[in-house]
Amino acid sequence: MVCSEFPGAIDIPQPAGGASCEQCQNKEDGHVEQCLPGVSDTIRSILRSLALFLAAFAASVDAEAADFVPSARTGAAIQKAIDAAHAAGGGRVVLERCVYPSGTIYLKSGVELHMPEGAVLRGGARPDDYDDVTDPRVRKSPERSKKAFVVCLFQDDVAITGGGVIDGQGVSFYDGTTPDGRHFLKPPHPRTRMVQFVGCRRVRFEGVTFKDSPGWTCWLRMCEDVVAERVKIHGDQRMINNDGFHVDGCRRVAIRRCDIRTGDDCIIMRAIRTRDGESNLCEDMLVEDCTLDSTCQCIRLGCPSDGTIRRGTFRRLRMRGYNGVMSGHPTRYLQEGDHGHCVMEDISVEDCDIDVEGSPISFWISPGITLGGYGNVAFRNVRLKGGLPIKLQGTGDTMLRNVTFENVTGVVGGEVPVEMKCVEDVRFVDFRVSSGRGRKSPPGVNDGKSWERDP
Repeated sequence: MVCSEFPGAIDIPQPAGGASCEQCQNKEDGHVEQCLPGVSDTIRSILRSLALFLAAFAASVDAEAADFVPSARTGAAIQKAIDAAHAAGGGRVVLERCVYPSGTIYLKSGVELHMPEGAVLRGGARPDDYDDVTDPRVRKSPERSKKAFVVCLFQDDVAITGGGVIDGQGVSFYDGTTPDGRHFLKPPHPRTRMVQFVGCRRVRFEGVTFKDSPGWTCWLRMCEDVVAERVKIHGDQRMINNDGFHVDGCRRVAIRRCDIRTGDDCIIMRAIRTRDGESNLCEDMLVEDCTLDSTCQCIRLGCPSDGTIRRGTFRRLRMRGYNGVMSGHPTRYLQEGDHGHCVMEDISVEDCDIDVEGSPISFWISPGITLGGYGNVAFRNVRLKGGLPIKLQGTGDTMLRNVTFENVTGVVGGEVPVEMKCVEDVRFVDFRVSSGRGRKSPPGVNDGKSWERDP
């Protein structure tokens, strides 16, 4: 590299194989003095230090840009590349455009797993193809399964990116029986979660497709600063419990421009409690510009034994399937020995289009459950259509409080557009929702003894 700012030519040393001085063609370190007649020793020293700094900087950039490519098309080779990148202080593991059969993979701090379009990470078709996640810090094993495919436990600065596919082969875990005509019968063996991140910070998912997870697709537990953008979660809708993003006890989560189609809830915001109080809070979650299609709920908010769920914003969403936004608290979701605990507050649903078979908006509590708090919910600029009414139902033990509907329009099935019970401070501002016409009745006949029958 030649500098033209000074008399003569300066060859700044390169990290490797750098060009020689254009004036003297000398590659020795001392040739600068020959090329700079009349320049003081001080300037020569400064230029020499600058040259060494630039060389070191260029070398560091090369090191940061280094990719780690698996040596074979297997999950084991991917794991070795992840381990090498982590040991080097971080890096990007880049897959080829091919299929990688794999069991459980463990991501580590500072590592980005990059899957270009055409790359497929394919999980096994049997539970025994995967590890049990037995780290005691995880503390919970939903659906009685410890199996997981892509695992990241208590790591920082991790990412899965690219246009590739992670395929869980979920349908192979079922026998194909659909007793309700909608979902497969739950199998007796454990089903694998596709992605399980616990206690991680600064997590990024971008561009990747998660296909046919046997169990929950992406369980994020006790994580902070998570961004998911342009992610596709496509699960066979006959599978049960293949939730999309199951956000549990996390803080500062953003899900943007994602396309989610599942047989269970597309997006869940909750805080599964443990006996020692960990994961008691899920807060500051943003979901925007997504398409959601579920045969259960597009959005689910909390379960009765959860901790606190607050400050969730859901905007510019297109919801299809069975139910739209639901916060239901049935007794079958209570933890052992618990009669209710969850606090849910400060939820906003804005600029959404909800067109579902069931209820577009449903907030309810089963009798006998007492929650710590339930309310402060707003629906603004929402277009809706549903086969069932809007449902707002507290109990004598837990009132549903402070619910706002503003510029909400649409049509729902049934004779009552909004079913309300045990509610306080529900406000309707520019609310234009029609109900169904109901069933026609036979003509009325006065068969009593009132005077109106007299001729």
